[in-house]
Amino acid sequence: MDHSLHLPTIMIVHALITLISTVVTIFMWFRNRGSRIMPLLVAAGVAACAAMLLHSARETLPLILSSGLGLGLGVLAVGFYWQAVVAFEGGRVSILKASVGLVIWAVLWFMPILHQSITVRTCVLGFLVAAYCFLTAREMMRKAKSEPLPSRSLAALANVIRGAVWLAPAPLSIFVGPAYAADGSTAPWFAFVVLANSMMIVLSLVALLMLAKERDEHRYRLASERDPLTNLANRRTFVTQANQVLQQEEGGASLLLLDIDHFKAVNDTYGHAAGDQVLLGFSRAIEQRMPKGWLFARIGGEEFGCLMPRMSAQKAVAVAENLRLAVADMIIAGPSALHVTVSIGVSEANARGMDLDTLLAGADAALYRAKADGRNCVRLYEPTVLLNETVETLALAVGAPRRSLARIRRRSN
Repeated sequence: MDHSLHLPTIMIVHALITLISTVVTIFMWFRNRGSRIMPLLVAAGVAACAAMLLHSARETLPLILSSGLGLGLGVLAVGFYWQAVVAFEGGRVSILKASVGLVIWAVLWFMPILHQSITVRTCVLGFLVAAYCFLTAREMMRKAKSEPLPSRSLAALANVIRGAVWLAPAPLSIFVGPAYAADGSTAPWFAFVVLANSMMIVLSLVALLMLAKERDEHRYRLASERDPLTNLANRRTFVTQANQVLQQEEGGASLLLLDIDHFKAVNDTYGHAAGDQVLLGFSRAIEQRMPKGWLFARIGGEEFGCLMPRMSAQKAVAVAENLRLAVADMIIAGPSALHVTVSIGVSEANARGMDLDTLLAGADAALYRAKADGRNCVRLYEPTVLLNETVETLALAVGAPRRSLARIRRRSN
């Protein structure tokens, strides 16, 4: 009894699985007609189904249809899948590149050595399909650093293995025996190669779907953590990360609160589009001067926060002054060249575990002083100075004489 795998059956089963996948992809395409990926996957699926059905009828169809057209469509299917991955990664799709393998196959087919030798056909087919598989794997790993999705390595590995599977027929044909014998029977190893290829195709499709799901989840997570206009961390992310830093940092930290001066006047005079340009230009100018390890975020409206670990108050004031000068020299491009200034409040955490709310309150009080002192300046939160000013304000409000004010200052100091 022959216990070898029946190749035509494997091909028909694989064609049916591919057909079902293609029908599902068509349905998904109708629901998302703007997708660049779905039409390429549909084209790959249709070409693969036709290839499998044609080649499974090898015993009844002419060679030019079963192998010439059938195997050529198989190469085209892998090319379309490669370009679908290119589209998925945001690259420029090229139908010409997807069709290069088919063109090579068609040109070689009319050379006597190809349609007369099953070994040569097997080797050429294997090299063409493997080349596309390796190109697909390379494309999937191209953004591994910028977008480290968990399934990216799995998807690339599936295509590398598939490429290796299609390289195997070359030595097997030469050293073991041709894929098809002279009497039309199939070599046992070729049926296993086709089966392994079918499994890798399914794994590749599943891995691509997993990548798409992980990308959506990653984008939703970023959307919840980032400010949509400036792409900086939002207030919630800043509070979470700043609390972690303050709990762990033993060398203390300093906090800057930066507020763009007269921002409402910019919106009222030039419109909200100009205001958005000011926010973008300001955030980019500050972000470019932020070393790694500092937390910079848009707290809300025109207010920004920056937590600087292991930074003393004196150094923080110097940093804030440099930032203030950089903003003052900045020109916002637009219908009208805009100049803006910034007021900055500074507060310091001297020990690990200091409460962020206390630090924010101190920086906010210093920022209020900077605004009261005419804007476009830096102020450090100093509880003694703040107490003196508060007492003086209250005393003036109730009409206390100036000699009493001097006495109050000395006692508070």
